[in-house]
Amino acid sequence: MKTRQSVLVILVVLLAQGWAMAKDKNHFVFTSFDPPGSVLTFPIGINNNGLIAGQYNDAAGIIHTFTLKGGNYTVIDVPGAAGTLASAPNNRGQVALGYFNAPDYYTHAAVYSRGRYIYLPDCPGQLNTSPSAINDRGYISGVVWSDNFTIVHSYVWDGKTCDVYDEPASDIHFTNAFAINNRGQIVGQYNTSDGVIHGYLKYRDNYTEITFPGAPNTVALGINNADVIVGLYGNAGPGPYGFAVGSHGYVMWGGVYSTLDYPGAVSSFSTGINDVGQIVGVYHLNYA
Repeated sequence: MKTRQSVLVILVVLLAQGWAMAKDKNHFVFTSFDPPGSVLTFPIGINNNGLIAGQYNDAAGIIHTFTLKGGNYTVIDVPGAAGTLASAPNNRGQVALGYFNAPDYYTHAAVYSRGRYIYLPDCPGQLNTSPSAINDRGYISGVVWSDNFTIVHSYVWDGKTCDVYDEPASDIHFTNAFAINNRGQIVGQYNTSDGVIHGYLKYRDNYTEITFPGAPNTVALGINNADVIVGLYGNAGPGPYGFAVGSHGYVMWGGVYSTLDYPGAVSSFSTGINDVGQIVGVYHLNYA
């Protein structure tokens, strides 16, 4: 499948022999997939039952959200929306959604649960509210942002209140939250004025830097309930999703980082992980 002369498919990895085997690629099993009609596919997360949630662009450029389980795809777009964004699913099969409509295209939040759409209030005072993950307690992580996307904050929704926060080390007010586990640990990204992209782990009011050794930029994209973190590291650049040829995926557990790349890809990264050890992510075979 080609898009802008780039090939993008998705990987699922099973660490069949446990986390200690992470450095041995012989223990990885890779499976590629794309939803029907997709020209650009991006998985967000996978739950313990193997349910994958993600989003894709069709040939007209419209963004759709899908789930995948046992080879069966289900489109779960918010009814009437001009586009729908996905989040990592929880183990109850719920998926938090960001959706937008014409004419303003501001993003709002909803939850897809057993065929029903539950519409959530916007974070107070924010133009755009978009979820990134939902845990088994129903807590949602996500991002809010200004009109021109120059100011980005993260938030946590506990079912009653929206707690907006910034990683304290970000001096330009740019913080993304990408995943939340059942302990309430959140992983994400923050940017600084020197142009560096950093990964972080937030637990309550404590922040821990996530940096792949020697890498110029690191993003933490997923975390499971065993505190295993996945993401990407490499050079920021003109490639899809803001990272250039040579970006890599990684797995981090107990402070030990291991590179996870799809064989033969020019770049790849990992977006989500479940407690079984399955990982979803993206790889590119070439850039034009």
